[in-house]
Amino acid sequence: MLTFNCSQAGSDFFSRIHKGKKITPVEKPPIPSAEGLALHTDPNQWLVHAAIVKRKHVLVATHLKTRYSMLFFDMKKADDAGFVKTFAHRWIDGVMNVALKCGVLDILSPSVCDPLLSGLGSTYCLYQRSDRSSQGQINEILRVFKWDAEGFDFVKQPWSARRYDEAINRTPRTIPGIKGYGWPEEEMLIHWLTAFGGIDAATARAAREQYRQAQRSRALA
Repeated sequence: MLTFNCSQAGSDFFSRIHKGKKITPVEKPPIPSAEGLALHTDPNQWLVHAAIVKRKHVLVATHLKTRYSMLFFDMKKADDAGFVKTFAHRWIDGVMNVALKCGVLDILSPSVCDPLLSGLGSTYCLYQRSDRSSQGQINEILRVFKWDAEGFDFVKQPWSARRYDEAINRTPRTIPGIKGYGWPEEEMLIHWLTAFGGIDAATARAAREQYRQAQRSRALA
């Protein structure tokens, strides 16, 4: 089950006031609450933060284990189901596109992958819980997005959210369990192939090398 840990701003975004009473799908985390390493090693944990850019609601979701992030622009407030539906579609589309570009899509077994993907996002929970290291990355993503929004009208001009996510995830980041810096796109691809494709460790290593070779070829092109 997907777990969306919401910052205070994220919790406020998913909440509404009705007849003076706060209505929210965001729950208090279980006690004792997982934190630090326990959160970072759980592949189902995401952090969601909200902001307003150019008078539009913007959400950033970051996968705690891989630091893979997605930015959602002009989202409807207090609609957690709508967000999760958009989230699942973007996540699938983004990672499948990466797998296609580096030539590893064919190692996925449809009989294993399809049932898992069809149910993605069908069950989820939202907790009010923060993560300092991931929040720092989200703040940096939003800082760059606000800067971009000064010179580009994201409301009126056509743009690709998937390509924007690609730029975010091809930026080296500090990732739990990796010395120095890692690339969120690469780590998410391997996580995805393992979790949804059912591949073994040897195939995962080969897929990682194939991804890196594709990136080297892209850099030289």
